[in-house]
Amino acid sequence: VGGDQVRVRLSNLYGEQPVTVNAAHIALGATGTGDSSAIVAGGDRMLEFGGKSSTTIAPGEVVASDPVSLPVKNLSRLVVSLYFVGATTFGDMHDLEPLDVDVGSMVAGDATDAQSFAGRKRLHVLGEHSDHHVYMLAGIDVIAPESTRGIVAFGDSITDGAYATGLASPWPEALAALADGGNGQAPVAVVNEGISGNELTADQIGYPRSGMSGLKRFEHDAIDQPGVTDVIVLLGTNDINRGIGRAGWPVGASAQDLIEGLRMLADVAHFHHLRIYAGTIPPFAGFKYTGWYTPQKEAVRERVNDWILHTHVFDGVIPFAGVLTGPYQPSPLAARQPTLPPGMAEVCAADGGLHPNDRGYEAMAVAAYNMLFDRHARAASPCGQHVSAPGAPVRPGH
Repeated sequence: VGGDQVRVRLSNLYGEQPVTVNAAHIALGATGTGDSSAIVAGGDRMLEFGGKSSTTIAPGEVVASDPVSLPVKNLSRLVVSLYFVGATTFGDMHDLEPLDVDVGSMVAGDATDAQSFAGRKRLHVLGEHSDHHVYMLAGIDVIAPESTRGIVAFGDSITDGAYATGLASPWPEALAALADGGNGQAPVAVVNEGISGNELTADQIGYPRSGMSGLKRFEHDAIDQPGVTDVIVLLGTNDINRGIGRAGWPVGASAQDLIEGLRMLADVAHFHHLRIYAGTIPPFAGFKYTGWYTPQKEAVRERVNDWILHTHVFDGVIPFAGVLTGPYQPSPLAARQPTLPPGMAEVCAADGGLHPNDRGYEAMAVAAYNMLFDRHARAASPCGQHVSAPGAPVRPGH
């Protein structure tokens, strides 16, 4: 969403030592250049923290910059530049999922006011794939009208945008573009809080980048977002596949575990007077990676989805599973079942049936848009069969 003033939030929430940011800038990103570091001439602003150009962030803390005047249009691309002197250890990072998208660049010296990093030698001191990571940046806040509707998309890699071909392709970003259509409605902001590999009920002990469980991070990542009014939850796929047992060994979560976890999120959201919507868990019977599909796991998915579709706990239900279901190539075990289980439509699957492609993400965005804004839009290229009319809202208990 656009506005006339912005501020930046920087996080050392997971750090074990203080981090000093020696300089910071925010700028309007240039478009059509093919250079993710390029900014618009005259669109650069220096950031201050309590009136100072630098700040030290203690372990476990998140700091916000002072608001700065910068006219920002809806769906704008912004560039944040941070300068660190000396060795710095980052405890906070996010590994973005969209394919082949460079979201960060590192160069030597203070280049926070540079118009572009083109021609500068890039540093890869944090690993060869560090250009795909976002370090310390917890969010950018825009001072928007009071009527703005703030939507948090809370989920795993399907929300983060695995296999999307660009930053505008994941379903939360596509939802933001749909909501920007206007139709006389209030301004809309969409925040993507998806983390690849994240689970609802268990921390990812063996893969820390996948974060704390959804139950643990819900308040910080969703409830505490400035201006939030609505939350969309899509979690459970990784719980069904893995989960963490008492001895620390991977085991699948039970349907009751997931139902109780989702109910807790709904209770917390409603306690804070927020609307919360649940997305049905997409099918994965076509995903051929060893062990993902079993009849037992499919039974858990179907039981959880049946509860989501018929409970009155949520303010609405988004039929993500329905809009993604269609003809597919089943995994060997799925193919041997007496009745072929539902699978993600091959035309909407990026990796054989676990993650959607851009077409699948568009279908998901349309379904979410229809639910939250009471519309009846249709995806340009639907995936296949549906549990209801394409993208149509599903109200709890109906």
